[in-house]
Amino acid sequence: MTKLYTFGEMRQIINAKLEGIDSDSSFNDFSIDSRTVKDGDVFFCIKGEMTDGHQYISQALEKGASAVVANPEIIPDALQKREFPKILVPDPNLALREWASDARKNFEGKVLAVTGSNGKTSTKEILSGLCSFFDSNAYATPGNYNNYIGVPLTLLDAPTEAEWWVIEIGSNNFGEIAELSKIVRPTGGVITNIGESHLEFLLDTKGVAREKSGLFAGMAQGSKVVIPESILHQEIVEKEAEKAGVELIKTAKIAVESKEDRLKFNLFDADFETAINNPLFLQNLVSSLTLLRLQGLSVTQLQQATANLELNLKGRFHTLYMKEWILIDDTYNANPSSFKSVLENMKNLYPQNRKIVVCGKMAELGQKSPELHQQVGINMVKNGVEIMLGLGGEEIESYIGGWKKGGGSLKSAKQFTELDELLNAFKQELKPGDVVLV
Repeated sequence: MTKLYTFGEMRQIINAKLEGIDSDSSFNDFSIDSRTVKDGDVFFCIKGEMTDGHQYISQALEKGASAVVANPEIIPDALQKREFPKILVPDPNLALREWASDARKNFEGKVLAVTGSNGKTSTKEILSGLCSFFDSNAYATPGNYNNYIGVPLTLLDAPTEAEWWVIEIGSNNFGEIAELSKIVRPTGGVITNIGESHLEFLLDTKGVAREKSGLFAGMAQGSKVVIPESILHQEIVEKEAEKAGVELIKTAKIAVESKEDRLKFNLFDADFETAINNPLFLQNLVSSLTLLRLQGLSVTQLQQATANLELNLKGRFHTLYMKEWILIDDTYNANPSSFKSVLENMKNLYPQNRKIVVCGKMAELGQKSPELHQQVGINMVKNGVEIMLGLGGEEIESYIGGWKKGGGSLKSAKQFTELDELLNAFKQELKPGDVVLV
């Protein structure tokens, strides 16, 4: 938190009722986790998927919380008659978003938003690295704080003296990106792609396209959003952009030339070099550079920032060179389109090596889960994978079904229900020179 608030200001911002609090007194910080509360913090009783902050009011007060933002109807019975400083609202989660929206109003710099089915976090990190070259105070979403709780926390922690904020926006259900965009109010944005993500709630890729297009909801007319030239359901994205008065800027795939441990490419009729040698990240770099060019940075500035850019994202096609084999760590997350992209890049990068995939299930795919897992199995065979070791139940059976359909040998696709068994089988299969995707 970068601004000092009085409790009276807080009351107005979130339309709250104060009990046992001097409205002219102020507070320095806040927390949504009773374990991290410091003396004088305001504790927000946030309801998450697994727990509810109302159950931890006592712990927060014991740690010195100066007040508690809570729904009076959910405060535990044991605390109902206890006197302590309260900021009472019907919905503390909504109150957090309203407070974040007010914090955004105090920022006069550029706010760049990133959404998409895959590549959000890597694009966010690339944008952050580029912006940091020009502004040491540039701030970006920490980790994957991209949801209803994470985005408000990011805005409330972002320094107002910065020139650039880079905000990642994700979604699990319809309407979430639009609401978060109205809070973030981006001055520019990137939609990385449209793919099979969160289909349990978004139903199909058309639903994904509509949800990602919610990014336009908080943008001023005339704002620009960068998208890939080959984005899926382009017609849906274009229609939503037109309704919002947002201009779409398309980026084409670019030709790349390897130069020792660096990549060289041409963009804006100029030569660029980067130490990022991960092909999965290159298109995200191009989108990021295109957005920053639209925000007014010169080609020379962008060349310099790109040459100095460093990126190391564990769990996202992170390549580790072991003593006699190569490990590709892509464990951060997976959906069918990202899995397909990783398989294709592994094939292109290591055409001569034997390839092994060690995998678990892909989550949140809804009724299409068996079909989509089967398609990934087909893609494994298509991209030269020779051995598949899967941990899990029905989803692994679907992988194997696709593996068989794609022409793979059933002896080379194995299912395990215990991790130890899988590890033992992996050790027996591994040979020098293998490339292993996990």
